[in-house]
Amino acid sequence: MFAWFRAGLVAALFVIVTTPTQAAQKTFQDDALDDAAITLEADLKDEAGTVEKPVIKLKQEGDALIKGQDLEGAADVYVQIVTVAPDDAKAWRRLADIWLLIPPSDNDDGSTRFERARTAAYIAYQRATTPDEEAADLITLANAFGKREEWRSALNVLKLSLKLHDTPELRAQYDALREKYGFRVANFSVDSDAASPRACFQFSEALPKRTDFSPYVAVAGEDKPALSVDDQQICVEGLKHGETYGITLRAGLPSTVDEDLLKDAEFTIYVRDRSPSVRLSGKAYVLPKTGQEGIPLITVNTDTVKVTIYQIGDRSLLDNVLGYDFERNLQGYTLDEIADEKGEKVWTGELKVEKELNAEITTAFPVTEALPTMAPGVYLLAAQPGNVSSEDYGERTTQWFIVSDLGLTAFSGTDGIHAFVNSLATTAPLGDVELRLLARNNEVLAVKKTGADGTVTFEPGLARGEGGLSPAMLVASGDGGDYAFLNLKQSAFDLTDRGVAGSDVPQGLDAFVFTERGVYRTGETVHVTTLLRNAAGVAVPDVNLTVVTERPDGVEYRRSVVADQGLGGRSLDVPIISSAPTGTWRVAVYSDPKQPSIGEVSFLVEDYVPDRLEFDLTTTATSISPTDPAEVTLDGHFLYGAPASGLDIEGEVNIAKAAERPGYPGYLFGLNAADQADQDEDVGTEAIPLGDLPQTDDAGKATFTVDLTKVPASTKPLEANIVVRLAEPGGRAIERSLTLPITPKAAMIGVKPLFSGRSLSDNDTASFDVALVAPDGKATAATGLKWQLLSIESKYQWYRNNGYWQYEPIKVTRRVADGTIDVTPDKPGKISVPVTWGRYRLEVTSADPQGPETAVGFDSGWYA
Repeated sequence: MFAWFRAGLVAALFVIVTTPTQAAQKTFQDDALDDAAITLEADLKDEAGTVEKPVIKLKQEGDALIKGQDLEGAADVYVQIVTVAPDDAKAWRRLADIWLLIPPSDNDDGSTRFERARTAAYIAYQRATTPDEEAADLITLANAFGKREEWRSALNVLKLSLKLHDTPELRAQYDALREKYGFRVANFSVDSDAASPRACFQFSEALPKRTDFSPYVAVAGEDKPALSVDDQQICVEGLKHGETYGITLRAGLPSTVDEDLLKDAEFTIYVRDRSPSVRLSGKAYVLPKTGQEGIPLITVNTDTVKVTIYQIGDRSLLDNVLGYDFERNLQGYTLDEIADEKGEKVWTGELKVEKELNAEITTAFPVTEALPTMAPGVYLLAAQPGNVSSEDYGERTTQWFIVSDLGLTAFSGTDGIHAFVNSLATTAPLGDVELRLLARNNEVLAVKKTGADGTVTFEPGLARGEGGLSPAMLVASGDGGDYAFLNLKQSAFDLTDRGVAGSDVPQGLDAFVFTERGVYRTGETVHVTTLLRNAAGVAVPDVNLTVVTERPDGVEYRRSVVADQGLGGRSLDVPIISSAPTGTWRVAVYSDPKQPSIGEVSFLVEDYVPDRLEFDLTTTATSISPTDPAEVTLDGHFLYGAPASGLDIEGEVNIAKAAERPGYPGYLFGLNAADQADQDEDVGTEAIPLGDLPQTDDAGKATFTVDLTKVPASTKPLEANIVVRLAEPGGRAIERSLTLPITPKAAMIGVKPLFSGRSLSDNDTASFDVALVAPDGKATAATGLKWQLLSIESKYQWYRNNGYWQYEPIKVTRRVADGTIDVTPDKPGKISVPVTWGRYRLEVTSADPQGPETAVGFDSGWYA
């Protein structure tokens, strides 16, 4: 509660009495309050009804009710006053003060009344005619914000009030409010479980970007502590486990709300040792029989690992592999369920490991020693640090695995399912391996053996099964009890970043439909051509096709049955009547009107004048920069053949962020995390006019130089879209463009997520390729690139606004893992980190503090 809410009504109904002066331009504006003011005035007019008494008489009645402490009655009277005299700013303020003084009751918490008081005070401020009246109105408005616990708004308007009428009492009240609710240290955290621990301090407001905070952070015993700043957080880097630090945040530390830290904030921080833990390096479930020895376990601060191995048999395999839990870490109760119902516990014991304080130790668990013979099915290894109770039902590190030399690959198409079996040790094809094709309902659809080439083909009919009979899994059985399986329901390999393009693989008949133009005018005729082919691309004769033309509103315009006119081809004329609607028309072709279409094409119907000119833009430049302009050649001609000579040229260069750098598909450069988007310069699209462009010569050609006078700062790659317009003699211009990458000033770090869609499943492993790309686009070598994986946690600050509860998210980062990597021109660096449910950001920076930085955000688990 504010200090100026005093017991007496005279103090509450605050009036500043000074010599009136003319009010200046209103400095406080709020769109939401402007809308609320319109609504409140209309509501009060309805509530007041017809007012017959004069304003002077109403004010006398209102003041009498106030003296008699009948606040609700006084409020009703002042509602009538502001209805009759809506420009009376003092009456609006008095009404707001009265509403604020009415105490809440069991049936009314006062929230609606406080909201009305806030709006009334805002109306009073907007209609005040002197600075002193404005100051009084802002004090009432601050009171209303305070009642609603909107402290930032209260501080802002109270600061404006002080600029208009500064008094020692009001200044003291503002200082007290600012100390309690202004810019301050809200919390702190210590990332002790990371390999490189740090201490982070969260603030109540955002911190200014591109600011040196080193003068405001002191660490006892250190001259210049390493700092990292992220939105509302400052982190002290380079701390050590097991040590205590004295950290001081000095007064004057700036914020984005024009407030500094009022006084020093001193902290004594102890960085504890890392918690005992055990994790796995990946989730791949096939362990080859030769080569790798055992399953690698990565441990921290433990000398023993409790290991339990479970087995799920062949007949229970399908439901478990296709279920949610496959390849995930499991809870203790889920493992008990496997032991009691779905499978069995086959081995339990402890693994002795080396222990080095706070260091990660990798130890291979010898699977073949624990399980000399392995039965068909899948195995699970569950591990936990030795100091964790066996009765703990929390999540355990879980590795699903089989030990096999059988490598399975399958291709599904209209001609069936093609399976390939190769040796994981030698890659040679394996013959005489039994393959079972299982349906989703666990029925065996077919059993076959591979030939000498290691292949098997299952008939197309088996591949077309639906529902419970759809193919779901391949199970392979080889010599010596060798066993493997392949899930046919999981996503196929995504090869879109390998330059794969073209239409989808046809299923049965495929119609290629096209028109001779893309745009028509009403009254013209559209010539539709259709070529019918089968899945192998062979012409299909003697098939009648139904051709349906639809208008832009989806209404069927014409339906025609067209017979084969030779080699699967046919043509159809579709006249467009003069009253036809403009827009995008659609032509669909059906072999069976009750089934989906086998081919489509669309065209536009518009009122347009055809172009008479055509020109091309070419350049020999492969990139552009302020120091390396590009020479562009224009070659134009009229469509009837003559060169486009003596015509004016105009244009501009649009600078925008590029989707990627040429030659590096899938790589991300710069600050790409969603929570960091505002840390990059707002490049948008910046246009630079092209001046002094020549006219085309007698051959219709022109050559000009494109100079980039300035390039906006950005951590991301940029591109220049050169847009040129050539004007016809009548004044109409046609436009063409070409795009060149802008050569960056320095090398850039590229990070390529090795997963799709910026998302992972829970308890997955996030893997990335990292490359350092020079300005000329060539990969270069670098040592000691620093990386860190941050978990982004959102905490929510709730408040009421316009009668509704709203919240502001406060993002806090916690370091999960970090390290360094080296990259070479021919081999990108690799980063692989296990993640659990949540939102993450990977940051990769140069060893040089002034070097490049790239950040990539992604989600895991429920977020995904």
